[in-house]
Amino acid sequence: MGATKIIHYGSDDLAVIVPIPPPSAPPPSAPPQRVPVAFSPSAFTATATGLAATCSVVSTQPETSTWTELPRKAEQYIAPAVLPHSTSTLPHASLFFVTHTPAGDCRICRLPLSSSSSSSFSANAQLAKLQCGHVFHRSCIEASLHHHPKCPTCGDSGCIEPPLGTSPSGTMHHSILRDKPCPGFADSPSTILIEYDVPHATQKPYHPHPGRNFHGFLRRKAYLPNNDAGRDLLTRIIYAWKRGLVFSVGTSKTSGRSDSIVWSSLVPHKTSFKGGPHGWPDEDYLRVCHEKLNALLVPDAEVCERRMSGADAMTFGQMPMITVPIVLREEIEYDDDSMAKIPQTLDLKPISRFPLSNEACRICRRLLSSGFCVEVRRCKHAFHQCCLERGGLRGCNRCPVCGASYGEPRGNSPSGTMSIDLENSVCPGFAPAKTIKLRYRIPSGIQKAYHPNPGRRYGGTNRTAYLPNNEEGILLLQRLKYAWTHGLTFTVGYSITNKRDDCVTWATIPHKTRLDGGEYGFPDPIYIQNCNQCLDDLLLP
Repeated sequence: MGATKIIHYGSDDLAVIVPIPPPSAPPPSAPPQRVPVAFSPSAFTATATGLAATCSVVSTQPETSTWTELPRKAEQYIAPAVLPHSTSTLPHASLFFVTHTPAGDCRICRLPLSSSSSSSFSANAQLAKLQCGHVFHRSCIEASLHHHPKCPTCGDSGCIEPPLGTSPSGTMHHSILRDKPCPGFADSPSTILIEYDVPHATQKPYHPHPGRNFHGFLRRKAYLPNNDAGRDLLTRIIYAWKRGLVFSVGTSKTSGRSDSIVWSSLVPHKTSFKGGPHGWPDEDYLRVCHEKLNALLVPDAEVCERRMSGADAMTFGQMPMITVPIVLREEIEYDDDSMAKIPQTLDLKPISRFPLSNEACRICRRLLSSGFCVEVRRCKHAFHQCCLERGGLRGCNRCPVCGASYGEPRGNSPSGTMSIDLENSVCPGFAPAKTIKLRYRIPSGIQKAYHPNPGRRYGGTNRTAYLPNNEEGILLLQRLKYAWTHGLTFTVGYSITNKRDDCVTWATIPHKTRLDGGEYGFPDPIYIQNCNQCLDDLLLP
């Protein structure tokens, strides 16, 4: 057999040996030429068939597969001027327009799709199509998705969309760092480089300070191993980026500057090769990041590629006619010890020298020059830092002079678990909405330093509460989840029910614990309004 050329296809697990004409002069010895090609089984089959008479197919089984060549690629994200729906920042199902009435029956109510339940709308206006392409009466599918977030026909849960994030517009680049192994991955001789560019711009209506400029950046870098697991994760991160989930506008923990682009806690990234919480090696990172993306309902890599390429029934980014918010069954752990270790994000500015030495701190009444001082950026009032920190431990992150907020609220609830479930019964006063069931479980334990009697034992509790499974109820649920994870739902004190001290009791946030009326039960038409007002008073977002 004469001289040959080995062509490797994509992942290197298949190669084609192609005979080539002998050169006029003997060439110097050289390794086989590697030509990177995007691998496709169907394309390879066609190629192999065409070469069947003149070539041999050789199967190789390398230990790993990598991208040996990857041109620098850009993924652009353009932030919307406004979020299309109030519930678009929550997991939701997208319902799309139907241009013509198909034949057949609605799989849910068994009535013909051509029937219209309202004379003021056409039959088409009463129909809705899911991402998978199946069509239902709009009222039927909305009610079904609230309780069973999947297609009633095919069972596809891919109709559920991740929330939309609040990242500003920018560009994500990804390429390969050749000859740069990713620490901790012997099967990754090279590394995937991710670079983000988010230029300076003006904040949108859904940002903290609409109309104010924010500080952008160029070339913020992150890294992934160049192996199968790393490439799958890259695909899911690209999907999250295109839904605005990677960054947000807030206060930078590094510089302390407000109105900055900050990493979202929703999608963690590794930004160095030097170890530490944000660097490689980290054997748990891939698993943790996938779990975070799962919680956001980001689909697996194959589905992400299909949606972003427009191969699905509905193209990625097509505007739905309506989004139906979805409540997911979940358990949320709250650990008061770990929460205490998380630094507060306070919008304060250090003051090394206070010019008015005779001015007193409004909290302790001592001269400001007698200690380290900070200024609340929003209102410019100054205090001793230690005085504000003591106020922050009590969850009162407001300026004592004007009441301006300077940090996130925190409470002193003991550790426990919040479970979210769905009931098939109608929530009284909110028909036809079903019921969301909340269960709080707080075991007995020992009081901490910030409780009324440190070192003394407290009695735990199990509590149940309810919400309507409609848009208002789901939005309130998101705020109650925030309150729970910040220790604001319960406290330790005197129980009016048990007439006993050192018990876990409700804090100031009202809950409805019954479905048969009464002061603490449904129906109550103003409960959601009152509860939101209470959360506003606690400075919850």
